[in-house]
Amino acid sequence: MKNTTPKESEEQIAFIKYCDLHHIMAISTQNGMYIPKKSDDGKKDFNHFGYIRRQKAMGLRKGFPDIVIFAPNRTKTHEVFCLEMKRTQGGKLKPEQEEWIEKLDAAGYMVGIAFGCDAAIRCLHKYLES
Repeated sequence: MKNTTPKESEEQIAFIKYCDLHHIMAISTQNGMYIPKKSDDGKKDFNHFGYIRRQKAMGLRKGFPDIVIFAPNRTKTHEVFCLEMKRTQGGKLKPEQEEWIEKLDAAGYMVGIAFGCDAAIRCLHKYLES
């Protein structure tokens, strides 16, 4: 039987659309981006591992939350909210994601984990109203 649970990327797209509709500045960190092993025309000349090395050198960090939201909360105690997106069913944190969440929390940043778009919207509003 085919899995009908939306993919994490689909949930994230829906959440970003919600943020855009409500004029909330949210950006993707591109950590979940698919990097092809071949070029678009199917040739094997695409340097997959060279591309990954370059992205890491430019600051891509494995496990960093998927979305960064730039909006102050109600009490103005925070201005940045980091959100890790997961599928509604079957999504689980990887060790490097847990490490980033712990680091960000220890540094005083607000961090959330959302299993699907609806949960992400609830997390966002809980943050904004705090």
